[in-house]
This record gives sequence, structure tokens and C-alpha cells, in this order.
Amino acid sequence: MIHMSLEEAASHRKVRGQIFRDDGLDEFSIIETEFLDCEFVNCLFEGGRIGMSAFHSCRFTDCSFRDARLLSCQFNDAGGKHKCVWLRCDLSDATLIECDLSGNLLSSCRAFMLRLENCDASGALMEIEVHRQVSARQIMGGLSCHRTKLIEADLHELDLEGSTFDCCDLREADLSRCGLTSVNFVGSNLNGARLRGAILTDANIAHADIDDLALAEAASLERLVISPNQRDAVLAQFGIKVVP
Repeated sequence: MIHMSLEEAASHRKVRGQIFRDDGLDEFSIIETEFLDCEFVNCLFEGGRIGMSAFHSCRFTDCSFRDARLLSCQFNDAGGKHKCVWLRCDLSDATLIECDLSGNLLSSCRAFMLRLENCDASGALMEIEVHRQVSARQIMGGLSCHRTKLIEADLHELDLEGSTFDCCDLREADLSRCGLTSVNFVGSNLNGARLRGAILTDANIAHADIDDLALAEAASLERLVISPNQRDAVLAQFGIKVVP
């Protein structure tokens, strides 16, 4: 097998079984390239552009995607079997648009101000840090998701304070023991999402679908914001009836 650089790979339509180590985009883009069973180690995609490309059974280790823009990329195959693994990667300030991350494993990844638009992260295990630690001070960031599928995604025990889930599908997502202070869920589908031990102080679930959401399992609902049409459903969960 002839080993190639990322720049060389970008000129191919299909790349299989390559290991890219200590490499980077260096001002070129990856467009319409398919990677199969490839490994990326300590590679820099910072500020790069990756579009309409596919990654099947690929592994990213210690890679940086800071400020990168990924458009219409697929990180598994059509059958959802050949998923990708991200280990200790930095996705801070990256923007992913119409990308498929379903079933992916993101482990010990940084995701300060990561933005997902019209993406599919259903069934993904997301062990991510959305805030930034500078010396002894924590800088609040958050995760920004818009019209994104997170069905059955595993986000348990994450500190997502200040994050946004705008018109997202979070059915059956695991949000147990999450810090959801000031999180915006406006217009999202939260049916079946797990909230055991979650903190929803100052969270906003107005106009979200909550017919099958066990709010009573949350650890805190202080100053929770709801819309008028949700009032009866919320009160009913706590055995409270409203009379005319």
C-alpha cells in the first residue's frame, strides 16, 4: 500500500486503509472524497473546509477541527454499521451542516461553541466538554444545535449550561444527571427523553413536545419556562388539577 498525505488523498475519489499522522489541510479543502477504514492521528483540520465527503469506519485521535466547516459529510455508511470514533478531538467553534454523525462515539472531546445545523446525531454517544477551562477559570460556551436529530443520543452527565436545542428531535435521548441550566429547548421534541437527576434551572421548554416527558424525575425545575399550552400537562405530572 502506498502511503499518501491528506493533500494527496483530497485528489482521490476513494481512499481506503490509510493512516494519516501529524498532517493537516494547510489551506486546501477536501471535497467529495470517500474514506474507508482510515485513521487520522494528530491531524489539523483547523479552519478547513470539508464538503460532501464520507468517512466509513474511520477513527480520529487527537485531531483538531477548531473553526472548521463541514458540509454534507457522512460519518458512517447508509446502513449505519460503519460508524466513526472521535477520541480526544477538538471541535471547538466548528460548524457542521447537514452532516450524519448517527451512532458515532465522541470520547473526551472538546466542543466549545460547536454548532450543528440540520445534522443527524441519533444514537451518538457524546462525551464532550462544551465549556473552556483557562487556568482556574471556566469560560462558559455551550453546544448549539438547530433542527438536528438526537434521537436516542447519549448525553448523560454533561454540563450543557447555556446550550441551545432549537427545533431538535431529542426523543428517547439520555439527559440524565445533565446540567441543563439556562438551556433552550424551544420547539424541540423531548418525548421520552430521560431527565433523572438533571438540573433544569432557568431552562426553556416552551412550545416543545413534552407529552411523554417525565419532568418529575429532574432534580431541579426552578424557574422552568413553559408555554401556556403546556401548563396542564406539566401540572398533571405533579398531581395538580386546574379548575375553571
